[in-house]
Amino acid sequence: MKMKIFALLVAVAFVLSACGGLPKLGIGGASTKPEEVQVQEIKAEPTKAVLSDATFFRDELEKDINEDWGLRVVSGLEKQLIWSQVNGKFRIQTQPPNDVNFLFLNKKHTYKDVIVQAEVENSGQLDNAFSLVCRATEAGWYEFRISSNGYYELLRYDQYKKSEGGNAYTNLVEKRVGSALIKGGLDKNNFSLSCVGNLITAFVNGEQLYWEKRPLAIEDNNYGEGTIGFGFLGYGKSLDGSFNWVEAVKP
Repeated sequence: MKMKIFALLVAVAFVLSACGGLPKLGIGGASTKPEEVQVQEIKAEPTKAVLSDATFFRDELEKDINEDWGLRVVSGLEKQLIWSQVNGKFRIQTQPPNDVNFLFLNKKHTYKDVIVQAEVENSGQLDNAFSLVCRATEAGWYEFRISSNGYYELLRYDQYKKSEGGNAYTNLVEKRVGSALIKGGLDKNNFSLSCVGNLITAFVNGEQLYWEKRPLAIEDNNYGEGTIGFGFLGYGKSLDGSFNWVEAVKP
């Protein structure tokens, strides 16, 4: 009987070994090193950025606008633009029928790392957008827009694409995005565009925007240095808005 039980145990052990059910034994009974589990590096989440109060310069937009700023017509016709400087505001009005995008680029300063920010207020149609620009050259720039109906866009402009007949703008967050940080209607808004190293970030009324539940921080190294600017754009309607001041801030 003992011999039958022993033979049965040997047979079971042989079957388990053939099926991988028993560990392989080395000298002294030590198991061999198992295969390493495949893993990947964990990327750091974007961190919340902060705004500085150390200014490079601030323009209250009270003196002749042509001293420091030059007009760049991205779309539309210059004759559609009506501007004035009254009561410490740079007021911009546009006339139909064409879509318009007017930028005012600084003629005296260029920056690698900078935060450009402004205070704006709307006086007309809500289907418009105020914009800020950093690292602008003839090759292109980064552009942050907020609209009076509560949307923002973060874009890269590429002059080469424009010259080839394509759409010069690439939306760095894929689409227009709604944000409760933007005050609608005729309320004032402060907004900021930060270009520091290869990170492009944006703020509205002192708060960093979030995208997909993370602080909005886009990595892009297409442009490393250039001037700053601000602008006003809209879509085939009469528009009316004002910039109260613009400033360049040290990160």
